[in-house]
Amino acid sequence: MIIAASALLLSQAAIGQDYPSRVVTVVNGFSSGGAVDTVARALSERLSASLGQSFIVESRPGAGSNLAAMAVIRSAPDGHTLLLGTNGLAINMALYKTPGFDVEKDLAPISMVGDIPAVIAAHPSFPANSIAELVAFAKQKPNEASFATPGNGSLPHLAMALLAKQAGIEMRHVAYRGGHPAVTDAIGGHVPLVVVNALEATPFIKEGRLKGLAVTGPSRLAALPDVPTVAEGPGLAGFDAQTWWGLFAPAGTPPAVVEKLQSEVQKALADPKLRDRIESVGGRVRSSTAAELGAFVSTERKKWGQVVADTGLRPE
Repeated sequence: MIIAASALLLSQAAIGQDYPSRVVTVVNGFSSGGAVDTVARALSERLSASLGQSFIVESRPGAGSNLAAMAVIRSAPDGHTLLLGTNGLAINMALYKTPGFDVEKDLAPISMVGDIPAVIAAHPSFPANSIAELVAFAKQKPNEASFATPGNGSLPHLAMALLAKQAGIEMRHVAYRGGHPAVTDAIGGHVPLVVVNALEATPFIKEGRLKGLAVTGPSRLAALPDVPTVAEGPGLAGFDAQTWWGLFAPAGTPPAVVEKLQSEVQKALADPKLRDRIESVGGRVRSSTAAELGAFVSTERKKWGQVVADTGLRPE
């Protein structure tokens, strides 16, 4: 048995040394040009340089990123097809009746990459100028405050559902197909509030075409220092709802490959140029071990599963 175990270790080591032996595809579940795609490309460029093989990005939008996850899960578990996933992986376990996979069983976590909060913004004519005033407005006029999001079951949608639950308020959700049309209608005054990721909201807040009410992450954004966090609002301490990015492989990928990738991702995230790219879309670098990412996914699954259950949300 000792000889067999030693042989296995040597075999694993050889697999890790030889990896990658061909082009690696990094799949993401969102359209080209968005924050997820930008981060996937920035990370892939850095891994290509450090590992001596091309890492290419493939966008497979659809079903809340489930299509991308399934494509990776069905690929050979050898580390040559990876997924840059988001918290949609955890949310969809509850949101979809039959998502087609189990995020904790069918994917092997590699490393956290970063996260990005959403921003609650309003048309300049909207009477509330802060999260406290928004809560007060919604309490006085239930369901009169409408908010646009990139879609039903998106992180901004669930963040507002969590806010409503914690603050004891009711607001009306208006689902769009993407952040851009939601922002466009908010700027045009067709909907008073919009909740999208920081990349999509920040330019228009700086231009004065929208006013920022709150950031959904645990800290203020360097790009929007005057916009408080939701957690700074009354009775909302500890509020934290943001999109995160993590790198995954199919379950069954050799541990040596996962370890090598995790190590290389950590090196990549220490690169100031990569940090700048992630921060340019309003995000922040957030690294982890494979085990830490796995535990975090489990926590996120429970957290958002409860929000989905409380609100009765279902995909469109």
